[in-house]
Amino acid sequence: MPDKVNPALKIVLDKERHLLLDLNAMVAFQEETGKNLFKKEVAESLSKDMTPKDLRAMLWACLLHEEKTLKIEQVGSWIHQGNMEEIGRKLNEAWEVATPEAEEGEEEAPLAESPPTG
Repeated sequence: MPDKVNPALKIVLDKERHLLLDLNAMVAFQEETGKNLFKKEVAESLSKDMTPKDLRAMLWACLLHEEKTLKIEQVGSWIHQGNMEEIGRKLNEAWEVATPEAEEGEEEAPLAESPPTG
């Protein structure tokens, strides 16, 4: 798992890429979905009810740091039933690195516990 010093997380899609959930990625996700990741209820909602649109937007946003010209539809074409679960796990790891330590009683990884299946 990456750490707070080197937060990029390796993932293989069309080629090896690196997920980074930085502030720019959070803003890109919000612009695409209208959902503010700083709101606890939004993060909790994504944990339980992430939609295919949310998954695609989050993956796209986390890849923009490497390639600013990526199109969201292009990233969406890399997601399929065979890798959706792994992508959800990787996005959870990116979330854990990007957010402060959870306080007692809070969930540690509020994104994509159950990635969408259709």
